[in-house]
Amino acid sequence: MSGDSTVAEGEEETGSPGPSLDSEDQQERIQARRLRIAARIEAKRREALGEDPSTRTEHKETPRKSYKQMDDSRQRLSKLVSDGTGLVTNIQVAADARETQRRAEEQEMRRLRVEKIDSEANSSYEEFEEITKKWLRSGETRSGETRNGETRLPHELWALLDSQQQRCGQLIEDKNSLIGALQQELKRKDEQYVRDLKKQSEDISLLIERMEEQVRSLGKTYREELLQIEKSFEQERRDLRDKSHKKWEQEAQARRERELESLMNRMKKVQEYEQQLNRLRVQDGEEYNMIKIKLETDVQILQQQLQQMKATYQLNQEKLEYNFQVLKKRDEENTITKSQQKRKITRLQDVLNNLKIKLEKQSKQYKEENQALSDDFKRIAEQYKELQKKTRHFAAVDSKKFYDIWVMNEEEMKQLVGEGAGGGSHYTRAAARTPLEGARPGLHG
Repeated sequence: MSGDSTVAEGEEETGSPGPSLDSEDQQERIQARRLRIAARIEAKRREALGEDPSTRTEHKETPRKSYKQMDDSRQRLSKLVSDGTGLVTNIQVAADARETQRRAEEQEMRRLRVEKIDSEANSSYEEFEEITKKWLRSGETRSGETRNGETRLPHELWALLDSQQQRCGQLIEDKNSLIGALQQELKRKDEQYVRDLKKQSEDISLLIERMEEQVRSLGKTYREELLQIEKSFEQERRDLRDKSHKKWEQEAQARRERELESLMNRMKKVQEYEQQLNRLRVQDGEEYNMIKIKLETDVQILQQQLQQMKATYQLNQEKLEYNFQVLKKRDEENTITKSQQKRKITRLQDVLNNLKIKLEKQSKQYKEENQALSDDFKRIAEQYKELQKKTRHFAAVDSKKFYDIWVMNEEEMKQLVGEGAGGGSHYTRAAARTPLEGARPGLHG
């Protein structure tokens, strides 16, 4: 039986030409050589066991029952696992869809919220700029005169202050309304978060329930399929045992015949080997004597070399002893240096620990001082604000006093002018100058 004929038979069985040695593809040629080698090895094995190569075709045509049962079980289990996986993953798909929709809505709401905050910030900034400008104009006119030199009446100042206060209140109210809207949005998000948690808990419970049901179903199916596979293996085992028993009897009979033939051949070979051994014994005796003489000569040469090696060994031993003493001395010096370095490390470690303790104390002291200075700064800032408030109050009071004194002096001057029409102009100028000079410090105060 040849390997080429086996390959040809395999090609006829499968109905396909298979890889060819004459192909232009290198991988196909390599595969063809591997198949041919495998076919030759299988043919030699079957020839050694005394099997008929035609039985290979029979095995291919009749597949084993156990393999068929395992394939069927594997297909049923794969379908069951696939169905169970789809049932379980449906929950995850629905949860992912909800999460995607929630993120899209959240992104849109975030965009609207940012636009609203930006719009409110721009409007608040413009309002604040307008209020600041009016505060600056009102600060310039606190002395009672405008830029054009006109006198601003107290009720106009009061109306301006009231308008500024209303605009500030409106600005604060807008800010508070925006804060309220954001707080409502935050509250709504908290409620949405609680609802999402409840929904996720329900999904997880349903997922666990389906997984447990799937595990129970798979366990039951696996046990049933394993039982079927075990039965098919037992049946196949009985069939193979009967077939092997018959085949064993045939092989045993053929083996006995071959052993008898081999025994006769062995007896003939034993006689031939005895004759060869006698010839070899004489030839080996002569070779032994020659090898013995040569080995004795080699032993003497090796003894001389051994004496030389002993002398060299003694010299090397003395050198090594000297080097050992030197290294031992260096090791002692290194030990002393190492102990000194350890003491130095310990001392430096103590210094480092002290510095760390000092650093912690200073850090604590600086924190306390910083807190005290921060409290003082807040207190002084509040005092400064209170002082500014009092300053504005006293400025308004002084302006009102100045205006009242101005009116009073004007009335007195008019009276003095009327009474002194015939009394002399000198008295009238002196009387008119006195109230004005007395009221002038109030203008600069």
